[in-house]
Amino acid sequence: MLCTLAKRKCTRIGSILCNQLSDLSFVKRGPDAKSVPLPLFADVGERLVPNLKTAGYGHYYHVTGQHYSHDPSLTRNIVMKVEDSFEPKVILDAALSDSEIKILTNILVDSLECGRISAGEVDSVGSEDWNYGYVLAPQFTIFSSEDILLQQNDQNKELMQLHSRPGFPIGQKIWLKDIENVFVDLSQKPWDVQTLGIRTLADQITLLRREHKFCDVQSEDNDGDPTHEELGDIMINTEWIIKTAAQLVHVASTNRFKNATIPLYVPRVVQADINPWVALRNSLWQNEVPDKLQDSQNSYIP
Repeated sequence: MLCTLAKRKCTRIGSILCNQLSDLSFVKRGPDAKSVPLPLFADVGERLVPNLKTAGYGHYYHVTGQHYSHDPSLTRNIVMKVEDSFEPKVILDAALSDSEIKILTNILVDSLECGRISAGEVDSVGSEDWNYGYVLAPQFTIFSSEDILLQQNDQNKELMQLHSRPGFPIGQKIWLKDIENVFVDLSQKPWDVQTLGIRTLADQITLLRREHKFCDVQSEDNDGDPTHEELGDIMINTEWIIKTAAQLVHVASTNRFKNATIPLYVPRVVQADINPWVALRNSLWQNEVPDKLQDSQNSYIP
C-alpha cells in the first residue's frame, strides 16, 4: 500500500513540475515538442481487459514515464507482459489522469489472468521511446528494452545478479555486503552520456550507460556553468537514472546485514544546492511523500 501511495504521489510531483516547466523554452523546443501525443485512456482503455485475456497468465510490468509535457495533468502508463525470453509485449501505452491510473491499477489487480504485477518506471521523457526501466517487486530489477541488467535474487535478498533470466547463464553475483557505494556519472557538456554503476570492495561495475541528446545547449563555452534553462533540461533528462540509483540504494541498504546505509554519489549539477530545479523537485517530494518514506529518502539522497 505504501509503495502504491508513493507512486501516486510521484505522479502528482511530475505533474506539478511539468506545470512549472511548461512555459520555458527548453521544454517547448525539446525532443518531445514535435512528437505525437499518446492515446488517451478513454480511447484505448476498453480494449485493456480483452488484451489481457488474449495475453494470458504471466508476469506483467506496469511502468510510468517521465514528464509528459503534452498535458501535465496526465502521466504515461505502459503495461507490458514479460516473457521468460524477456521480449516485452506491450498491452497498453497511454496517457492517464490520476483517477484513470486508479482504475487501471484495479483492473490489473482484479484480473485473474495477470499473475504477477510489478510496478516501476521507464526512462522515456514525454512520448519518446523508452530504453531502460526498473521495477520494485517481487524482485528489484533494472532492465533494458532487450534484457535484464540487474536483478535481486528471489531466494536470497542479500544477493543481486547481473544479466539473470531463465534459460541463460547466471551473470556476476553481487553480494550486498560488498557494495561500497552506488554512483551516477554525467559526461561533460553537452551532458549526453549518463552512467549508473556500483563500486564493490573489489570492482567497479557499470550497470548501464544511457545516451540522451539534450535539447537546449545554449552557451558555446564548454567550461562555463550551465544556464538556468540548461539546468532544467539536465534535471528532466537525468530524472530516471537518479530515481533508479536511489531505489537501488534503498533496496540494497534495507536488505543487507544490519541495514547499513550505502552511499549514493551523484554529479554536482544534479544536486539541490547547485540546481534549483532539483531543489524544487526535492521540496515537492518532501511535501507530498509520507513521513515514513521521506525519512528513508533523506538517509541516502545527498
